[in-house]
Amino acid sequence: MILKPGTKIELSPNDIPKGEDAEEIRFYQSKVSDIREDGGIEAIMPIDHGKLVLFSIGSELEIYCYTTRAVYKCRVAVQERYKHEGLYFLLLRPLGELRKKQRREYYRYKCTLPMRDRLVDIEERRSMAESGKLIMTGSLPMNRSTIVDISGGGMQFVSGHKYEAGSLVFCAFSFGKPREAFAQILGSDGIEGRSGEYRHRAKFFGMNKKEREEIIRYIFALERMKRKRDVNGSDDVI
Repeated sequence: MILKPGTKIELSPNDIPKGEDAEEIRFYQSKVSDIREDGGIEAIMPIDHGKLVLFSIGSELEIYCYTTRAVYKCRVAVQERYKHEGLYFLLLRPLGELRKKQRREYYRYKCTLPMRDRLVDIEERRSMAESGKLIMTGSLPMNRSTIVDISGGGMQFVSGHKYEAGSLVFCAFSFGKPREAFAQILGSDGIEGRSGEYRHRAKFFGMNKKEREEIIRYIFALERMKRKRDVNGSDDVI
C-alpha cells in the first residue's frame, strides 16, 4: 500500500503541464494522517508562508506520493475541512486510482543551499545569441542567495535582491558537486513579514539531459537517506 498513515505527500491545485510552464505549478507539503474504511484520505492541512492553505470544499487537487523508484499521483476532491485536537485536516475523496507518473524531473526537493548568482547582462545575452553558446564574457560581482527547493527542471530561491520575470541569471551552487547553471526567472514575490527579501521561481536554461539526470538522481538518493532516518527515528504527525 503506497498511501498509509505517515506518508508524506504534496498537493497541487493543477496537474503538471507539458512544456515550459511546469515550474509555475505550486506544490503544498502535507502528510497522510489516516485512511478511512470508505477510502477517504485524511491529510494534514498544508501551511504556506505561515498560513493554512484553505482549499475550497469541492475543489479538485492532484496528490503526489514519492517513492525511491517513481512518483505516484491521483486526483482527489476536497470533501471536508475540520480541526481536531488543535490540528487542521482535509478529508480528500479519491477520484481515481493512484498511478505511476514518469515526470521525475519536476519533483521538488526542499533544502537550504547557499548560492551565488548574478544577472546575465545585455551584452552577454547578445554574445550568446550570436555564438549559440552559453558562455559568460564578464566577471561581475556575484550576489548571495539561498536555494529553498530544487528539481531537475528548476528551483526556487530567496534573496535580498530582485530579478524581473524573464531575466536570465547565472548561478553557482553545490548539490552533490559544485555546479554552474543558467536559470530563467519565471516570477518573483516579496516575502511577507521580511521586508526587502524576495522568493524567485526559476527554470534551468540550456541545461543538458546529463546534468538534469545528475540532479534528479542526487535528489532521490537524498530522499532514500531521509526515509531511512525517518524509519530509524521518530516521524510524528505534525
